[in-house]
Amino acid sequence: MSTGIIVYVTRTGHARELAQTLGQQLGYPVAEIKDLVPRSGLLGWLRSGSQAAKKLSTPISDPQVDLSQVNTVVLVQPVWASGVVPPLRTWLENHRSELSHKKIALLNSHLGSPLEKLKVSFEKEFFPLTAFDGIRTHATEAEKQQKLKFFLDALKNQKN
Repeated sequence: MSTGIIVYVTRTGHARELAQTLGQQLGYPVAEIKDLVPRSGLLGWLRSGSQAAKKLSTPISDPQVDLSQVNTVVLVQPVWASGVVPPLRTWLENHRSELSHKKIALLNSHLGSPLEKLKVSFEKEFFPLTAFDGIRTHATEAEKQQKLKFFLDALKNQKN
């Protein structure tokens, strides 16, 4: 039996919604990486994109999940500057050794950004991905459900 966890970062709440939906569908617990950098308003948005483009890590409140008991880790994040968001980067760097040899999946919330660069960059810097996709923030409910189905199918069809 596959065991897993969903770990997410959110700025506006859309990634949280996606993470919670995945948690319900997969039966996995959901944990939030709390970003300790102010990101609200225009300045927060600009700071977010700049830090992501520079591949910076930032202070977080780590959810302290027990990764030893899971074989699948599903990451959910918004897309900032076509990259890994700084709070998730910090978490990945802090848990790199615990995450090795696990199935890693990445679901992205985005406003229409092309995602190919993000996938290549993530896999080069961190781990190969078992499943990868993105859901537009303003997608219809039907579009969201279809994208989630494709993502879940890709995740479930991978062998350990």
